[in-house]
Amino acid sequence: MQKNGQRVLLIDHSGTTLAIISKLINQHIPDVSVDAAMNAQEAVHLLQRYKYALITSSRNLPDIDCDELVNTIRTDLSIKSTPVILISGEKMGIFEEQMMCKWVNGYFDKKLGQQKLVDYINSFLNTSPPEATISGNILYVEDSATVALATRNLLKKHNYNHLHAKDAERALQYLQQSFSGTSSKPFDLLLTDIQLEGHMTGRDLIREIRHGLGMGYEQLPILVTTSSNYDADPDGPNRIFSSGANDIIEKPVKEPMLIARLNNLLMLRKQYLQLHLAK
Repeated sequence: MQKNGQRVLLIDHSGTTLAIISKLINQHIPDVSVDAAMNAQEAVHLLQRYKYALITSSRNLPDIDCDELVNTIRTDLSIKSTPVILISGEKMGIFEEQMMCKWVNGYFDKKLGQQKLVDYINSFLNTSPPEATISGNILYVEDSATVALATRNLLKKHNYNHLHAKDAERALQYLQQSFSGTSSKPFDLLLTDIQLEGHMTGRDLIREIRHGLGMGYEQLPILVTTSSNYDADPDGPNRIFSSGANDIIEKPVKEPMLIARLNNLLMLRKQYLQLHLAK
């Protein structure tokens, strides 16, 4: 499949790791250019020269920690919408426990293997919907009837179980019921608009989930849809990420990107459940 000259930036202090991931991408994802950086300084130099479709990084770099790196990418370099994922051999949950690396779009555990890594990277680059979706229960929050109808049709098309709420207040009620201990199938993901009618905005809802309900990034991944103009509001994405969102997708939502992002976050939720069920 043609990728139209997309570029991927790999950041890792290990030359061996960079070589392995570069080889995997070249072998399994054709027409993608791969650049590599062994530290933040090299990464910033490349980011100033090229536009990337995806940035991957290890958690630890020799000259900077991941939180500083992502902050540099999002704030200093004003790269708002390019996905950033962390690739680590640490157990799932360590990022959340240490409250590190805000504004990251996803995490990948190396223990899942090379083929899963290829699939995960490709899901951010793919221009066609994934052939298979990861099952899960989605709570969808959108106050526009027109937008909601179009998005719900996409969710139905790809066989996602979902419940629609028209405002944040109703969504919060659904979430409280879902995680009260009486539900056999609690929600696996929240898909929400950021601008909602009512007393609560999308950011209010996200903050209540993260702080009021105490639900972490892996326990309930959150994908935000926004029509924010990054030029007019350059700090908009940063505010969304800092409120507790896992990922952002711009409106109008494109089917391949929506399904790929949903799959990524549902996989994160699945890994969380596997880890906690094993305890």
